[in-house]
Amino acid sequence: MANDKDLKEDEREYVMNSLTTSAERLNEVIVDLNVILSTGKQLNEKKKLVHFSKVVSDIQDSIRNILEKEQVNFKIDFKRVDEILTIKSYIYSIFYNLISNSIKYRRPNESLEIAIESYIVEKKIILTFQDNGLGIDLKKNGDSLFGLYKRFHKDKAEGKGMGLYMVKVQVEKLDGKISVKSELNQGTKFTIVLIP
Repeated sequence: MANDKDLKEDEREYVMNSLTTSAERLNEVIVDLNVILSTGKQLNEKKKLVHFSKVVSDIQDSIRNILEKEQVNFKIDFKRVDEILTIKSYIYSIFYNLISNSIKYRRPNESLEIAIESYIVEKKIILTFQDNGLGIDLKKNGDSLFGLYKRFHKDKAEGKGMGLYMVKVQVEKLDGKISVKSELNQGTKFTIVLIP
């Protein structure tokens, strides 16, 4: 039978482990908040002429191993508009997060198709990102889709649930709007409207 000294030692260890876990979680939140707050600072970054095709090409180069392993098929159409004067780091981050989400939440045993295109409507640039992945139940999760730390297929992929939140923040910092259409097991389509 455990004596009082052993019990106190166990309690002390339990409390220390709990405090360590809490401190680590708090540190993660602080790091995440730092990332979010830094998006505001990037607005001081000078706007540059950004080519969508180059952004996609750079992302494909940076994750080539994943794309080959997952056998991702891209259908890209920037013929109607391929450039915008904007903050490059935002556009890169938006594209990267949407592409990586499509890869993370692909349907198993199904070839992943990602279609990205751009066009102009009433002097606004419209970008669409569409995949044939797992999709999202918008009736259930629509209100929290772009929320911080929100994840909808926790069993399918690692992540903190920051990607879509960051996408929305960055699109809005560029005075744009983002919307989504999705059905479970039918894929997802994000539409971004930007004013050049």
